Amino acid sequence: MAISLPVLSANAAEYTDLLDAADDFDDFDKDTYNPFDFNLEPSFQYDISSAKISREAPCVPNRADYAGQPGVMNNPRLVEGQGRCSTPEMVYNREMDYEYSQSTLNLALRAGLYKDLELRIDVPFVIGSSATLKYADGVDAANSSVDPSNDRVNADARNVFTRGNPNDVNLRELDGFSMYRYFDLANEGSTYERSGFADPTIGLAWAPFNDQRDDTKATLLIGMDYTMPIAPIKRADNDAVGQGQHMLHWKLASSRQFDWINPYFGLEYFLPLLASDSPMRKSYPGNQGQVIENAPMRGDITIGTEFIPFEDAETGARYAIDLRFTMGYVSEGRDYTPLFDHLANSQCNRKTLGDVMPQFDTNGNLTNPADVACAWIVQEPGNASPNAAYDLSTTSKSTPFQTDGLMTVEDYATFAGQLGVYLQPTEYFQIKALVALKHRQEHFLTNSRTGRDADDALEVTPDDTVDLTGPDAALERNPVYNATFDSSGNRFRVQEYNTWSFLVNAALQF
Repeated sequence: MAISLPVLSANAAEYTDLLDAADDFDDFDKDTYNPFDFNLEPSFQYDISSAKISREAPCVPNRADYAGQPGVMNNPRLVEGQGRCSTPEMVYNREMDYEYSQSTLNLALRAGLYKDLELRIDVPFVIGSSATLKYADGVDAANSSVDPSNDRVNADARNVFTRGNPNDVNLRELDGFSMYRYFDLANEGSTYERSGFADPTIGLAWAPFNDQRDDTKATLLIGMDYTMPIAPIKRADNDAVGQGQHMLHWKLASSRQFDWINPYFGLEYFLPLLASDSPMRKSYPGNQGQVIENAPMRGDITIGTEFIPFEDAETGARYAIDLRFTMGYVSEGRDYTPLFDHLANSQCNRKTLGDVMPQFDTNGNLTNPADVACAWIVQEPGNASPNAAYDLSTTSKSTPFQTDGLMTVEDYATFAGQLGVYLQPTEYFQIKALVALKHRQEHFLTNSRTGRDADDALEVTPDDTVDLTGPDAALERNPVYNATFDSSGNRFRVQEYNTWSFLVNAALQF
């Protein structure tokens, strides 16, 4: 027995829907003439994210087999045991749990300009965001490689440094020290909050084909948005939320309604261009070693279908359920990460080379373990202020070092699913409710290259290697490379990174 369904008037899916103006649908009927369309759309969105942050560690099946190799035996993060590795390899030790939440109020203004041409302006305000890092289960100051106890810092320093040595000797021994405290996890203060206006967006979208206007063709949408970096940029010394990027967003989408279903497809590309005051734009005259200087680009492919159980062309009433899946790719780039707020607010910021040099009492114990644990801050040339410090032996002992908290992030894929419900009782009012889950593929959060070899004609000592020390280091060493967390075996990696999003939107349609 066949079930007969009513044939509904064609209408674009929400993903491809545009407002129009000066539109008579070419029938010159005054009853259908639409001089303008204007929507005022307030919305509230709540995002909550969670992730696990691990760190690379060398693993050997049996420590005794490497007794003659101090580079292995002295590594404080060495993992031993057949249960973790059957051959020497890198493994990941879970270090921290990450939690993030954000509440955003957005006001969208949409206006039909002419026919199927729409102007849209979005003004978002972040009511509040909260980023938290804490020890993972089973991790504390006794075994953490992020926030170790002073006793562990003292023990490592006694093994590496010789009491009574001058600072120039201690500098040469610094590479053997590894018990760093990057930020505080043991005490309160591991949560950082931000709020304020985010960067607004203005965009144009045009539909050269519209299945409501011509039911022999699918709706085709072409759009471009521009996000303006006019909000205060988030930095270590503020609680702002601006990104400091001119974001260009292109969208190509199509939909076609068949009776009570409306499948759609879309391609999107996001290109960030750094603002003049972006912290990512930091550069050093003559240096050619920074391989990655830009924020990550992004591309998305979206497929979905709207199911329309009821639609009335005369009253404008329409109810729909939207199922959507998006697969994306995020390129390698300099970016804000789950570590950003904690590194940018680390107690190690503004430490000097003189501060982090070990000082011992008469019993051979450190008198400044909290300062020595911050020695990682001086291992990144770009942390020195006001100029990069490529040779610590010639750097003033009073030069302050401070990280901007940004990292070079490995490329990764994203996968997202969304369920939406659209309720439109009249042509003048609509309410939307959405829930979405986004998963980011695991990837390295600290992935800077050591640098880049320059042309021999520019080098003081021509060779085919990247010089990390000596006269060519300022030319070839990456100023944002920090061996303590960017080198292989020390990198941080994010895993099980998921974000739930909940959104409620109301549209007043004029």
